[in-house]
Amino acid sequence: MKFEEMSLSPNILSGLRDVNYTELTELQEQALPAILEGQDAIIKASPGKSKNGCFTIPALAKIDAKENVEGITTLILTPNSAEAQQIEDLVRGLGYHAQIECACIDLDSSKEEQREALAAEPQVVVGNPGPLADTLQELRYIFRHVDYLVIDDLSKIISLNLLQKVQDILKRVLSDHQTLIFTDELTDEIQEFAEDTLNEGIDIGFNDKEKMLLNKPPEVTQNLSHGYIYVPNRMKITTLMAHIENSPKDQCIIFTASKRGTDRLYKILRKRNYKATSLHSKLSDEKRSQRFANFTNGDVQFLLVGDLSATTLNITDVKKVINYDVPKDADEYRYRTNLISDDKSSSIVSLVSKQDRSDINELEKKLGHSPKELDLPEKVKQKLKERKKQKSAQKKKQNGKKKSRPKKKNKKSNEMELPRPSYDKLSGGKAGKNKKDEKSGVINMLKNLFS
Repeated sequence: MKFEEMSLSPNILSGLRDVNYTELTELQEQALPAILEGQDAIIKASPGKSKNGCFTIPALAKIDAKENVEGITTLILTPNSAEAQQIEDLVRGLGYHAQIECACIDLDSSKEEQREALAAEPQVVVGNPGPLADTLQELRYIFRHVDYLVIDDLSKIISLNLLQKVQDILKRVLSDHQTLIFTDELTDEIQEFAEDTLNEGIDIGFNDKEKMLLNKPPEVTQNLSHGYIYVPNRMKITTLMAHIENSPKDQCIIFTASKRGTDRLYKILRKRNYKATSLHSKLSDEKRSQRFANFTNGDVQFLLVGDLSATTLNITDVKKVINYDVPKDADEYRYRTNLISDDKSSSIVSLVSKQDRSDINELEKKLGHSPKELDLPEKVKQKLKERKKQKSAQKKKQNGKKKSRPKKKNKKSNEMELPRPSYDKLSGGKAGKNKKDEKSGVINMLKNLFS
């Protein structure tokens, strides 16, 4: 995209040509439209020309569009002298044709130069937090006309222990203003500062996980119908299809836990002549945009979403969301409810299998209210009855087979009779008699006893 395609004044376009800015970078394409509209934002960006252009171009365009400029209207805070001087040079180059003046209050300038810069009241002031805060304190200076404030490289500001200086400066800005924060990383401290400083700010350039940290989950509206269905074992797809058949034909988003889950459901829905498309993390940006557009344009009824957060979907008006797999995180559940229109006919339904029951119980605790248990669809109840009948028939058949088997005969006999000892090893046994046996009265007595 070229700068000529944007609604910039001839003065700013001439300045862009002077500093060899011809085409927008990827970051600038993402950030400039929202910034030019006046939105507060936290933007993930590394130091460099692309980042500096993101905040200087809108600042100068805003100044050039005014008929009368009174006092300092743009304040840019950056942590070190070299960066402050680079930004000053860029502002002077871009703003030359619009006759925009800029002053730099940095660590390399003297206190006298800093006081003179503020007294001159140029339209733009670029400052390092330390010397600027000290000078403002000495002069008891108040910013009454600033309408555009940039906090550059916030992660570096924090690492240099300059955040308190920034907060001291912000207390002296009494006018309503647009605020932009630039950082190359996201930490808890940066997140907390952004929440306190930005007015309904948006985030630009962050990945899905970082967006979930930045965006507070919405409150779950009471108008929304929350329900869940306990799914019989191995009947999840059957339950889903029966529920869909009984539901209105409105557009619906179905969340699964994996790409494999979306692929499986897509085949089943298409086989039953439902129009569906799917999104997952393995898709290219081009394919994801096209499939998403097919859903938002109304070309398909079902959007299947696997392994992606609801924060990645820019939708707020669907009538139904189905959790094919129950989310383990209560915030993700809240984000999914935020996709649904604020309408009494809208609903979110979770399919709860045996292994999901602990998750739904935990969600109930964290959400503060309990989703309503819904009845199984009649078609599923009927299939359950058929399954029970089949099991019962199989059991009877197995029992019948057991009864028809012949009983084993009990070969035991004379159970009360004492076992007969063997005499083979006794003298005079079956092997024959000898003279000693005849003479032995003890042996003869034993033979007579056991015979």
